[in-house]
Amino acid sequence: MFKFKFTLIFLIFFTMIDVASSHGPTRQKIKESITIKAKPEDVWNIIKDFGNINNWHPSISKVESDGKNRTIYYSPRNNTPIKQKLENYSDEKMMYKTSITEVDIKNFPVNTYTANISVKANDDGSSTVLWKAAFYRAYVNNDPPPELNEAAAIKAVTEFFQAGLNNLKSKLEK
Repeated sequence: MFKFKFTLIFLIFFTMIDVASSHGPTRQKIKESITIKAKPEDVWNIIKDFGNINNWHPSISKVESDGKNRTIYYSPRNNTPIKQKLENYSDEKMMYKTSITEVDIKNFPVNTYTANISVKANDDGSSTVLWKAAFYRAYVNNDPPPELNEAAAIKAVTEFFQAGLNNLKSKLEK
């Protein structure tokens, strides 16, 4: 009887480990921020126009926008068109939220992506821009290829955010 119970517990334990290790993608979250020596209103005036991200983001070669939806062309990734929707906008809170509605995952490997960008005042008169996103890797099944896994998705979003924030800082602090 003891051998039977031990064998049963052993099988249940390893079945649970196998099930736990064979799950699909997990939601990833990225936060990037930068402090800019400029008044929040000045920073917001640059980024608030949803349809003109190419005015401050160096990696966007072109934008097509109707005010609620936009297609950005992301130059470091083969001028990949990324279709986005404006989900929420507050001029008063100096923030807006976007989602990706269509993207070529070979060039920007994310799925179910939402992002929020906001500007906050600092005590010294400077501003902090916070850009955060939540998304899944592009490959929804188990065992993704390297170019569609979590690391590739995190890298793509992080590079996109950092390029935009660094250029925004340069533009406002010159």
